[in-house]
Amino acid sequence: MAQKNQQLNKPEAESKAKAKTPAKAPVKAQVKVPAKAALKTASAHTVGIRMSPRKMRLVTNMVKGMPALDAMQQLRFTNKKASKYVLDLIRSAIANADHNFKLDVDRLYIKTITCDMGPKLKRYMPRAQGRASEIRRPSSHIHIILEERPSSKASKSKLQPSVSKQKTLVKEAIAVAPEDVETEQGKGEKKITMKTAGGKPSQTDTSTEQRSKQAKATQKRRLFNRKSGV
Repeated sequence: MAQKNQQLNKPEAESKAKAKTPAKAPVKAQVKVPAKAALKTASAHTVGIRMSPRKMRLVTNMVKGMPALDAMQQLRFTNKKASKYVLDLIRSAIANADHNFKLDVDRLYIKTITCDMGPKLKRYMPRAQGRASEIRRPSSHIHIILEERPSSKASKSKLQPSVSKQKTLVKEAIAVAPEDVETEQGKGEKKITMKTAGGKPSQTDTSTEQRSKQAKATQKRRLFNRKSGV
């Protein structure tokens, strides 16, 4: 009898033990985050150039954001003393990109180019009554970073807004308000009458050639007025 009671009580003991043990938490799936692609850049620095940063920035701001090869071509024909230093710096950065990082020279752009203030040399000039006036000879540091990016996509993005502007100008010149036009169908031709402010028709155009000439004339007037500021 005692063995039967133990066997009967076994399922109850097992159920109690299962109730006491905590349920295992569901395992979350680990998502692998892709590592950030390393930027393809190369840099170069020039320190202690005997020229003021204000004069140097006139040249550095001109070539900022340009392709490296185009910037070199631009600096060759720039009549500034600073262009020589900036040209040598761009050549050094291109050599670093080619030799150290194996970057494509044709796809290099000037990502950033900065000119910082360097140490000032103080000199003195004798003046009257035993005084001395100070002369400051500034220097500057240039830092450049080149980045490799596709040249074809960059050039297309720059040209898109100008083309869209030209299309809108042509549409505005050709478009005519529907309220001011009356069309009459004749023998294979359309007659267009333009209304003036008083309501009287001014002129009639019977061919498409005259309409296109008028559209070109109005477009020229608009461009001339825009340039002259009238």
